[in-house]
Amino acid sequence: MTEQELYDYAVSLLAKKNYSSGDMNRQLGRLTEKMDDVEHVLRRLTENHYLNDAQLISYLFDKHIKKSHGPTRIKQEIRQKGFPQELIEQEIEKSDVDWYLLAKEARARKFGDTLPADPKEKNKQIRYLQYKGFAMDMIFEALR
Repeated sequence: MTEQELYDYAVSLLAKKNYSSGDMNRQLGRLTEKMDDVEHVLRRLTENHYLNDAQLISYLFDKHIKKSHGPTRIKQEIRQKGFPQELIEQEIEKSDVDWYLLAKEARARKFGDTLPADPKEKNKQIRYLQYKGFAMDMIFEALR
């Protein structure tokens, strides 16, 4: 494929769905062995504001917060989409999310306001909050 054909293909992909620069790099890398062409296309897409990793990370971060996901899960999910670790860390640092309150709300939404008395129930709630991506200190605070 020529560089222009790669660019046109990338724009058609972006018309359907937002891609990170890492995902787009993988998509285009499958179509050609000329990695210089892929780099030029990615640079051109970024210059034309079709690819914007910071904006997409911000959108994905907000989406995960609405699902009551903790910082660990958010980092993992966004990293799997091919974003640089530095951008993910910056987004989490600049957020004003109270992770302890979010963990408490997630627990209450799933299990109600009553705190668990039974060790089996407590373990169940701990596992749930771990799955949601909260650290143990956040989980224990939510169970107080």
